[in-house]
Order: sequence, then structure tokens, then C-alpha cells
Amino acid sequence: MPFLLDLAWRDLRASGRRLWIFVACLVLGVSLVAAGGGLYRQVADALRHDARLLFGGDVEVESPTPLPADALAWMQARGTVSRVIELRTMLRTEAGRAQLIELLSADAAYPLYGTVALQPAGALAETLAQQDGRWGAAIDASLATRLGLQPGDRIHISDLPLTVRALVVRQPDRSLRADWGAAPVLVAEGALMATGLVQPLSRVEYRYRVRTPDAAPAWRDAFLAAFPALDAEVRSFDERSDRMAEVLGQIGSGLLLIGFSALFIGGLGVFNSVQAYLQGKLTGLATLRALGLRDRRLAAFVLLQIGLLALLASAVGVALGLGLALAGAQLAADKLPVSFLLAGLWQPALVALLFGVLTALAFSLPALGRALSVSPAVLFRGTEGATLTVPRWARQATAGAAVLTLALLVATLPDPRFGLAFVAATAAVLLVLDGATRGLRRVAARLQHHRALPLPLQLALAGLQQPQSPLRTALLSLGSALTLLVACTLVVVTLLRTVNDTVPAQAPALVFYDVQTEQIPLLRETLQASPGLQDVKTAPLVLGRLVAVNGAALRESGDTERDRESRDEHKLSDRSGNFDDVVIDRGAWWPANHRGEPLVAMEDREADELGLQVGDRLRFEILGQPVEAQLAAIYSQRRMQSRLWLEAIFSDGVLDPFITRHVGAAWMPAEQTLDAQDRLAAAAPNIATARTESMLRETRALMGRASGGLSVVAGVCLAASLLVLASVVAASRSRQLYDATVMHALGARHSLLRGVLVWEYVLLASVTAGFALLAGSALATGLLLWRLDMSPAGLYWSGGVTALAVSGLSMALGARYLLSQMRLSPAMLLRSGG
Repeated sequence: MPFLLDLAWRDLRASGRRLWIFVACLVLGVSLVAAGGGLYRQVADALRHDARLLFGGDVEVESPTPLPADALAWMQARGTVSRVIELRTMLRTEAGRAQLIELLSADAAYPLYGTVALQPAGALAETLAQQDGRWGAAIDASLATRLGLQPGDRIHISDLPLTVRALVVRQPDRSLRADWGAAPVLVAEGALMATGLVQPLSRVEYRYRVRTPDAAPAWRDAFLAAFPALDAEVRSFDERSDRMAEVLGQIGSGLLLIGFSALFIGGLGVFNSVQAYLQGKLTGLATLRALGLRDRRLAAFVLLQIGLLALLASAVGVALGLGLALAGAQLAADKLPVSFLLAGLWQPALVALLFGVLTALAFSLPALGRALSVSPAVLFRGTEGATLTVPRWARQATAGAAVLTLALLVATLPDPRFGLAFVAATAAVLLVLDGATRGLRRVAARLQHHRALPLPLQLALAGLQQPQSPLRTALLSLGSALTLLVACTLVVVTLLRTVNDTVPAQAPALVFYDVQTEQIPLLRETLQASPGLQDVKTAPLVLGRLVAVNGAALRESGDTERDRESRDEHKLSDRSGNFDDVVIDRGAWWPANHRGEPLVAMEDREADELGLQVGDRLRFEILGQPVEAQLAAIYSQRRMQSRLWLEAIFSDGVLDPFITRHVGAAWMPAEQTLDAQDRLAAAAPNIATARTESMLRETRALMGRASGGLSVVAGVCLAASLLVLASVVAASRSRQLYDATVMHALGARHSLLRGVLVWEYVLLASVTAGFALLAGSALATGLLLWRLDMSPAGLYWSGGVTALAVSGLSMALGARYLLSQMRLSPAMLLRSGG
């Protein structure tokens, strides 16, 4: 073995430069696998490590009213309790600017985990305390930047003036959606009460967070058992952590699958590169065999070379990928208040390294077995007529390496279902591509003798039918990369259209919350001052709970999920003024003039969690009163266009006895919304207002970062595909030049031969672009309709332009290279022995 290792290394140093495509393909594929795995592992470990910090405690009890004294005493006896009062309202500056905020009270125990970093630094309690008759506030740093606020400035919340004492640089339990919705503002509980916003029917959330040495699930279950009739939602940090881990696992699986796709594409380049490399070493292999080197040692010699090069290339790919992962984590650090951990990076690094080596082996073994079947007789006859076959042991070894790679793939992904789906999809794509290749060759065979076609095109069609034609490899490598590129293009363009055109045109420019019934005239009067006002709609908003289904109480069902659902507070409304325009999936709306028994429609997520069916009898509890209704329909939200996310919509009149506040929406030009928001905040400070344009601005920024990431991924996949194409062109160069020389010797002109070559690559570009357009459009359409409820209708041309442009450019480069090498001389036939 030391002798073989030394021999393999010496030979590799002397002739290994011809394997540069092998190295480049592995580096690109492994780098994406390492980048996706490293980024997922950093975020997952950070969230798991800081789960309590993000949640704010071990357990949280949320209630619309203060908890009873006995419940609070029970909690305090079993842990440290921090009460946070939370409500959405408007903040106004001295200049009259208004902004939707999340007002939070912070007591002496807040936060239970972590610390609040302030600028200037100081104790949170002292910062928020009343000084010289005025309360202090600590505002979110991003909000301060948006409004141009600095410590010492004065702000107003409702009718209460406050002084900005500090900016919150880091808040451990800051919502991940704060930049999209309402940024947090911290005040003392006394200041929050002094605003006058806490009224008997105000939409206020009392969050009691508990830090306990006991297991969080056991504490939660004991609390529910001690106070079964309490209308409060109880959640533990591990529940939220599990949900976040589930979502993150799906995202991480998607990232890793993209990397595996690039590695699979690169594997084709590995195969072509190794095959071309070994084709040039057939004489040397035959010589070693003639000198007595047995097949096993000869195979070990070549495998050592492949293994050494694969290990080095994979190590470089791992280093590049981890660098990308660290850069991505650095960008995410601005949005996630967690500390990223580097200790867990060894696992994705090792996995990526293993995948690189296994991929190199799986794609090299067929070429290796074929090369090792060379006979010493070629030393006398030459390698041109040598008959090479793939032996049985090479096929078995290839199958074993492929099975091991796929098993590792399924075991590595956070969600194994993604791995199984990827394996099934890859097999389906290979079958489709094989069928497409066969079908195209049959079509070419039928068309090649058509008299209406020019002679160069006929000859090009004949060339596509040859076993050495790059048709199959071009479809498999470039077609796969272009499919991903087309899908990314369609998704990004559709999202941009939705954000820039569809949502601004259809969604309201302003959305209002907590409008008291008596404030509706004031709301309309204030908005009338906007000259571009088009419409104003209001709808009642009532909070209630679903407590029974078909006469069976959810809390008595013995089902934990149903018990939790009965404690979950739902947003209820009717169809009057409903501007979310929900979509009915099951059942149907009741007639507009319905005056019969109470009917209700429920959101699909809530209905499916409880297994509800159209026709079920539901009992709700609203302000302590039972309300029964028949389930007439189940609807879904319009996702990005939804603003209320109502859980249930009742027929007219059912909610009238409980209506005290409303929500609303206004349609007007975007440039007028800021003034309208400021005027409304001055006239009615309790009305919370959100501007669609501000949310779209954050969405566009997020999409910009996502588009950049997709561009990098698509670029790497495309680079790997182009390397595969380069290996195919290099491998087929000698064959094409030999065929062209034969035809030239028989009288064919240079112009005809060049035309044949051009037509062949035009056909390859057209077929590859067509396949990528169909497959990529189908992939993007399924993703957009299934996950985002959007349609790319009218935008498929963008995918077509992308596929044709990239495919045409790639094939043009290959054709240009071959044309530059076309130096035809009949003497070449005599020298080659052909």
C-alpha cells in the first residue's frame, strides 16, 4: 500500500492537471452542501440554545384580563414570575409623526432570561422610572432610526408625554416579526396605565412569564389541572421551540437539497473528467497490467488517485461553504437576537466531506471499471480500436456507493421526507430525461431525411443520434441547472409583481385596529381630509373562544390539543365590510339576506386542527355568553393580501350584542397615507394604524436579500453545469474533429461542416431550454400555488427568456471552442490509424 500510495501521488502530480474539471465540480457542489448545512446548524443550535431567552421564560400564561390572586400566588410559589402587559397603539413625535408600536410594560423581574442592552447603558428600571414628574421610555433602535429619535426627545403615547431615555440595542424576547409589524417600546407598568389605553374592553394581553426549575411541560400541565376553568392560554418554551425547529428543518432541508442538486450535477462532470483522464492513460494501464500488476492492485492504484483528489477538492469545498455559512449567519445576526455557535460546524463539515468523496466514487467507478478492462494487446494494436466494457464488480460497487450516498442523504436532512421526495424526484427526472432523449432521437431520425430541411440541419440531426452525442449529458446537467434557474426566476418575478403591483392595487393602503363604535364617524371625517381617498370600510371585531363541537366540550375531551384550542382566543367578525376577501374552500356562503339560524365560517387551519366538517354544530363563548352556530363553510386566507386573519366569520346579527370595537381599512394613494396616519393618531390616539407601504418596504428588503441568495445558488449550479458541458465538449472534441476530417476528405467543404456543428448546438440549446422551461415552470407554479397562494400567470415568458439566453450562451461558447479547433487535414487520418 505505501508503494501504491507513493506511485499514485507521483502520477497525480505529473498528469493530474487534466482533472481540473473533476476538482472544480466537486468544489462547487460540496461548497453548497457545506454552506446550507452550516447555516442551518448555526441557526438551529442558536435557537435551541437561546430558546428560553427568545420565549421570555420557561412557561407563559396569556390572559385578556389580570389573573386571579390565587392563580398568581400558585405561580409565584413555583417559580419567578414577570408580568408583561402588551398592547398595540400609536406613538407620536413632537413633529407630529405617528407610528404603530407594540407597547410593553417591564416590571422589576423583566427579562427572566438575558438582559436588555440599552444605549446609553443603564439599568432598565431606572431608565423607565418616573423622574421629575415624567415617565421614561426605551424605544427600539430601528424605530428610532425610522422616526429620527434620540435619547432626550419627547414622545406621546395616547395623551401621555414620555421622555426617550434610551434606545434598545438588543432585546432578548424581541419578536422576529417586529420589523414587519409593530416595533417594541418599553415602559413601566405605571406609565402604561397612565396612558388610559387599558379600558374594560380594550384589546390588552397580560403575559405572565415564569422561570422555574421544574420541567416546563410538567409545570404547564400542573397549572392547567389546578385551574381548569381559567380562560388563559398556557404555552411552554419547548412548544414554540419545536414549532420553530419544524419550520427551520423544512427550510434547512430545502437549502441542503439545492446543494445536493449541485453536487449531483457536478457528479456528471466528475464522470466525464475521469473518463477522459483514464482514456488518455489506457496505454499506461495496459503497460502496468503487462508488467504483472493485478486488477485488484491496479484498481487500488487508480482509486487512490481519485480518493486523494476527491478528499482535497472536498476539503476546499468545505472551507468555502463554511465561509459562506458564516457570512449568512452574520447577516442573520442582525435579525435574530441570539448568539451563533461555531462548535456545531464540525458536523456539516464532515457530512459535506463524506458526500464529496462518495459522489466522486459513485460517478468514477463506472469509468474506472471500463478503463481497467483494457487488454495489454492495445500496446500492439493501439487504443483506437480497443473494446472496453464495464465489469460486474464496477457496477456493483457503483450501486453500493449510490445506495450509501442516498441513505446518508435521507438520514442527514432535518426532515427525512424531503430526502425521500428528492430521491423519488431525481429518479423520475432521470426516467423523463431518458425518455426525452430516446424520443428526440426518434424524431431526429424521422426528420433527418426530410427534403425541406437544409443539408447541414439533416447532418446535425443525424449527429444527435450517435451514442457519443452530448444530447443526454446536456439535458441532464445543463437542463437540471436551468430548471432550477427558471424556477427561481419565476418565483422572484411573481413575488416582485405581487409586492409592487398586486398588493398595492388590491390591498388597502391603511388598516385600522381598535376603533370604538362611537369613533367611526370621527374616523371617516378625519380620512375625508385626504383628497385621494377612494373608500373606507369598517368591520366589527369580537374576541371569543370555541368551547364545544357537536355538544362535546373541548376541555372535557381528554385531548390535549382540543383543550388548548378551547383556551385560544379567536378574532371573530361578520361579512359586513369584510375587506380580507377570504376564499371558500368547503361549503358555501349564506345568502346576503339570511335571517335564519346562526351560521359561521371558519378558517381552514383552525378547522383542520379540530377535524371540523361542514354541518357541525359549534358553541362559542363570547364575554361569558354562549353562542351556538352551524358551520356552513371553511375558508382560506389570501396570505399576503390578508390583514385581519380572522378565525371565524358569523352571519349578520349574531355578534351584534357583543360589538364594542371595529377594524377598518382605507384605500388611497400611498403617498397620502403618512399624513392620514398622523392626522388620525392626533385625533384618536387609541386607534392603531398600519400602513401597507411600510410592510411592503420591509418585504422588498427581505426579497432583495433572498434574491441575492438565490442568485448565488443558481450561479453555482449553473457553473457546475457549464463545467459538465465543458467536459462533454472536451471529451467529444476528438470524435467530432475526426468525423469532420473524414467528411472533408470525402469532399465536404469547411462551410458545410461548420454549419453542421452550429446546427447541432442550436438544437441542443433549444431542446435544453424547452425542457428547463417546462420543468422549471411546473416546479415554480406548484410552489407558488401551494405555499404562497400566488399565480405566475403572464410571467412564464421571463422563465423562457432566462432559459433561452443561458442555454444559448452556454452552447455558443461550446460551439465557438470547437470551431476554433477545427483544423482539418486528411493527413490526420493516416497519423491516427483510423
